[in-house]
Amino acid sequence: MGPLSLIAARHLRSKHKFSFTSFISYLAVAGLAIGVAVLILTLAVLDGFESEIEQKIIGFDGHIRIRGYFDRNLPEVDSHLDSILNNISEIAASEPYISQAAMIRVGRETQGVMVEGMPSLGIDKIIATPQFITDGEFDLSGDGTVVMGAALAKQLGVTVGKKVTLLDMANLGRPGKPPGIRQFRVVGIYDTGLKDYDETVIYTSLSEAQSLFGMSDQISGRVVQLKNEDKTEFVADVVSSAGIGYIPETWLERHGRLFAWLRSQKQPMTIVFGLIALVAIFNISSALTMIVMEKNRDIGVLRAVGFSRRKISQLFLLEGGLVGLIGVGLGICLALAVGFLQIRYGFFQIPAEIYFMSQLAVEFHPQQFITVGVFGFLLALAATVYPAWKASGVQPAEAVRYE
Repeated sequence: MGPLSLIAARHLRSKHKFSFTSFISYLAVAGLAIGVAVLILTLAVLDGFESEIEQKIIGFDGHIRIRGYFDRNLPEVDSHLDSILNNISEIAASEPYISQAAMIRVGRETQGVMVEGMPSLGIDKIIATPQFITDGEFDLSGDGTVVMGAALAKQLGVTVGKKVTLLDMANLGRPGKPPGIRQFRVVGIYDTGLKDYDETVIYTSLSEAQSLFGMSDQISGRVVQLKNEDKTEFVADVVSSAGIGYIPETWLERHGRLFAWLRSQKQPMTIVFGLIALVAIFNISSALTMIVMEKNRDIGVLRAVGFSRRKISQLFLLEGGLVGLIGVGLGICLALAVGFLQIRYGFFQIPAEIYFMSQLAVEFHPQQFITVGVFGFLLALAATVYPAWKASGVQPAEAVRYE
């Protein structure tokens, strides 16, 4: 450690005539640490919130849903579409599905729902809903079985083993084609925290859905899961260009407004919480200015023994750099500690019916630490410019005249 570093460290930790000056130095470090930690945690929570919703929606919808023009049904066996999908190496799994509106009735209670018909085997390859089962099991292999969301089950007073009636709404009122109506037994209840899904989506087997909606040998489309989420747009473009009559719809297109809203919240929230770090920067400038005022005689002595104005400026810039490094380092450690505790124990709970999850999600990325750390350090240096300039202007004769 060089002489300037030793003097800078001594200035920051030594007790002065004003007993609170050294305390203000520590307060400046603490303020910067808290500001950096809050800003990193804000970014981590925003990223975690978006990622959590993204994964749940992909788990419901798959990465891509392929349907026919004007929502026309597709044949269950489609060699042309199979050939297109088999030639795309990025696809991990592809299965047929049916999605139709229906009315569910239990006693006197009725509710509009969306019935999702899925293959009995391999369903976990294309949707993640089986992971969220809270009661019963996700087994669609039996005759007349359904799985529903916990929110819908609570509204209807339904438990596992109870029977419900489903009425086909798609064909209701169509002349010459009576709507299908069938009774089903509830074998499982899931709870994802996504209220819009938990209240409306009911799963049954593909064959049961075909029977209910009169779609013999037909499907609504194909659910596609990819090996890499980043390839979603690429695969959609390949399907669109290769398959005339097929419309690939990505998960982002299906929920574009939701994710546009989420991303629009990042900038104002980051600015608001970034102001906390800005307050800490003013504290740094105040602390160093008070050190300059109190160490006026010491600065004069340093000038008298040969320290140039440039050296004095470097001294106080070094002090600001030390405060910045220590504050940023402590802030990063604090953010990691709080984030780990939240991930491990989930101390901060939020209402699932509003935010789609029961606790704050936290997701750290290296760029968060790099961006906030560099930004905080540079601001700390910027806050040192005025005190450094003030210190460099101290005249040796004036500083020691009355001592």
